[in-house]
Amino acid sequence: MRPTTFARAAALASALTTSVSATFNAAASTNVVMYWGQGSYQIPLLEVCQNPSVDVVVLGFINEFPTKVGGYPGSNFANACGDETFTAPDGTITHLKSNCPTIGPAITACQTTYGKKVILSLGGAYPTNYTLPTTAISNYFAEFLWGAFGPITSPPASWVAAGSPRPFGSAVVDGFDFDIESNMASPPFSDYKSRGYADMINHFKNDLYPTAAGTYYISGAPQCITPDSHLDDAMLNAPFDFLYVQFYNTPSCSARAAYNGLSTFTFDSWVSRVTTLSANKNAKVYLGLVSTFHSPCTNQALTQHDSQLEQMVPHTIPLLISTLRRPTL
Repeated sequence: MRPTTFARAAALASALTTSVSATFNAAASTNVVMYWGQGSYQIPLLEVCQNPSVDVVVLGFINEFPTKVGGYPGSNFANACGDETFTAPDGTITHLKSNCPTIGPAITACQTTYGKKVILSLGGAYPTNYTLPTTAISNYFAEFLWGAFGPITSPPASWVAAGSPRPFGSAVVDGFDFDIESNMASPPFSDYKSRGYADMINHFKNDLYPTAAGTYYISGAPQCITPDSHLDDAMLNAPFDFLYVQFYNTPSCSARAAYNGLSTFTFDSWVSRVTTLSANKNAKVYLGLVSTFHSPCTNQALTQHDSQLEQMVPHTIPLLISTLRRPTL
């Protein structure tokens, strides 16, 4: 996932959304999802939620994974957090940010005032050395995230009482996203890109989510090549609700390829794979795009002109637009 601009993405979202509802409808074909959290000059999260064209905001990222049961993950939300981090019970100084004062209140306002869903993303494009080597670590990681960012009345009931970390305070996210982009020159095991994610998602869905009232989601952000080397195994063996396919980064299958008339655009392939092979054959496939002009990925954008984008993308395809940086004007 690469940073793009909020202002441009918001304009595209407005162009592609025919109606906005205060109540999120997971089955809708007009939902707009935006990533936030990796821009040094990004606008506040609350401002993203105030845009009526946005339905879901994905916070990026939990970018380091625990290497053992009992370890802490790390996080990075750019200018929204200070340098302070949590210390693990064994005295280890971790990379899990502890001073993100505006994110928690913004999450609550996004949900209660503006009717948005807020999902926390794992992985991202830096660093790329994260893995889930064992089922025990996968399950522990899910339990850590559920305790740290899920409902505080849900098991493990002793989480808050034990003084375990709540980086966003009492705010509760609506689920977890898997933007897995691990890449190593000397990997510790051959299936490091895909191992453990199905286990983790199934633990969320089967064991943790049912302990709380309300609805919680699982989403993923695979690359556009099918099958995706990171998330295909998870998609086949665990139920995703949404797949935000990145139709950029990979020129051969990108949305730009479709705009240029090439037959290698893989949206139909993704729909076919989900509806015939995935664990949840009703998962929604989103068209993942970057913004234009101000984006580092300008040459991967669908088109250089918003008017062309409006004509190109049918209103029946739900849309993902990464949004992380304030534009330089």
